[in-house]
Amino acid sequence: MRLDGMLPASRHEAGAQLALGWLVLATAAVAASSLFAILIVMARVPGLGSLFPGTEFYRVALTLHVDLSQWVWFMAFAAMLWSLAARRVPGPAQWAALALGALGALLMAVSPVLGAIRPIMSNYIPVLDSAWFLAGLGIYGVAVLLAALAAVGEGADFSLRRVASADSSAAVLRLGLFLAAAIVLVALALLAYTGATMPSGAAGHAFYEILFWGAGHIWQFCLTTLMLVAWLALCPPGLALSSGGLLKFLLLLGALPALAAPLLLPPAAAGGDHFAAYTLLMQWTSWQVPLLFGFLLLRSHWRSRVAPAAGLTLSILLLLSGIVLGTMIDGQTTLVTAHYHGTIGAVTLAFMGLTYGILPVLGHEMPPRPRIDLQLRFYGYGILLMMSGLAGAGLMGAPRKTAGNVGMEFGVETISRMVLGLGGTLATIGILMFLVLVLRQIWPRLPARVVRHG
Repeated sequence: MRLDGMLPASRHEAGAQLALGWLVLATAAVAASSLFAILIVMARVPGLGSLFPGTEFYRVALTLHVDLSQWVWFMAFAAMLWSLAARRVPGPAQWAALALGALGALLMAVSPVLGAIRPIMSNYIPVLDSAWFLAGLGIYGVAVLLAALAAVGEGADFSLRRVASADSSAAVLRLGLFLAAAIVLVALALLAYTGATMPSGAAGHAFYEILFWGAGHIWQFCLTTLMLVAWLALCPPGLALSSGGLLKFLLLLGALPALAAPLLLPPAAAGGDHFAAYTLLMQWTSWQVPLLFGFLLLRSHWRSRVAPAAGLTLSILLLLSGIVLGTMIDGQTTLVTAHYHGTIGAVTLAFMGLTYGILPVLGHEMPPRPRIDLQLRFYGYGILLMMSGLAGAGLMGAPRKTAGNVGMEFGVETISRMVLGLGGTLATIGILMFLVLVLRQIWPRLPARVVRHG
């Protein structure tokens, strides 16, 4: 792990406590999302889907699963990394961000039992047409804004002045965290601008589709940047890597399309041009840098004869599989779902692997390596099976975001859904194993000091 070089020489206990709080929130979000994932998988399995109360139930579970497993989990993990790498003692705004993040996530998770709801399956962030859910979503957005502002301020004070001249993996890691925070701010600014200039008459699904389309595409570049940070952090310190200058150049190259896109691409008021432009942005600028970055890291392992860290190779494989399936997309079928389960699964797997390395930094023991390997394999190979099932069903024309035909008729789609169910079960077991391994290390000592001085 290359974490020590990224972290401040003198670690503030308050900063580590803040990081631990974000890690607990991230873990809780994964726990809640896994419960909804179980329901989603069961609703797609032939013979079991008929036991659930219709498509509205499926869509509500899918909405909460997506939002908790992506928006909440990813951004809480990002805030944890930003807090851990900060050199300043966290101020009231950063603690307020954590409190608001917990409140927002809670409101989103419990909104189905607080009043009437209607799922709206917009891309990137599906929503429930519920005042409680929308309030939680907005509150969590404010939390992310505060955390990202603090990270950009930290980076502007340090990274921009020193990282450019430093040729080390620590400098690359810190630059990556700064760029991820900057991309988040750009995405949130585009979201606010789109909401302020929303075409007249947009309502319901059309409103949220327009609102989240551009910002959602930009946000994916943040996740990719954070994944690259996690990949590099998973490499052992003694590994002979490509020059830090090359890796920094790749990070900047990968972030540039997201940082520049809102200034160059048509606004939402342009209608179809807006949607097509951001689709092309994703198709042609989002995958080249991660693949090259991953190849350079694996080549360094091969040359040094050092086995890659748990989860690194599998995360890169998931990303590659997701990209390949993305080239096969033709319409709104479950091929789209297979594609983004690969790319998003790659980020999640990298974050899981990095979590184990962060535990000792926070004063907690790392779980035994065999258990870590087993957990990451359950999740990674489960996602690969899910992708296979979704891809098979998609090639047969199965639509996305629906429970579909859950009868027992024999056919390619039925077999694909069975593979999907098996993969989803394995991935869910992997998530539950992750929760047990992490919480068993941190829960008994949450009130205790969380910084290991030395």
